[in-house]
Amino acid sequence: MNLNEVKQLLTEVAAIDNRKLSDQTADAWHSVLGFMPFDIAKEALHIARKDDRINWMEPKNIVSWAKEAAFKLDRAKPVVIEQIKGSQQPLCKAHSALLLTCIPCCKELHRAEGVQVSDPLLQLQK
Repeated sequence: MNLNEVKQLLTEVAAIDNRKLSDQTADAWHSVLGFMPFDIAKEALHIARKDDRINWMEPKNIVSWAKEAAFKLDRAKPVVIEQIKGSQQPLCKAHSALLLTCIPCCKELHRAEGVQVSDPLLQLQK
């Protein structure tokens, strides 16, 4: 967060508690909050304002609520579901059929394992 963003945050704080803003105050807050992204700091300020144990807002209050603010912002992001193109099933190279529907391969697999074939399509191939 840069110094101008800290000043925006302090302006919002001052609107509630009527504190006097100065460059020294902004510099002091920036030395504590400078590492934090602005959107997280702003959300943490909103959460901290609702905390009834806080009478006078300090930068440490914003730092203490930053983790919750980051989680809240992360949950608010829309979830993007990746669309998979094509078949998720590999092809049988020998028969150019989807692996799970390749009758000759399934027949051989069942015969090798000694499994009784109950699928009518597999029984037709016998």
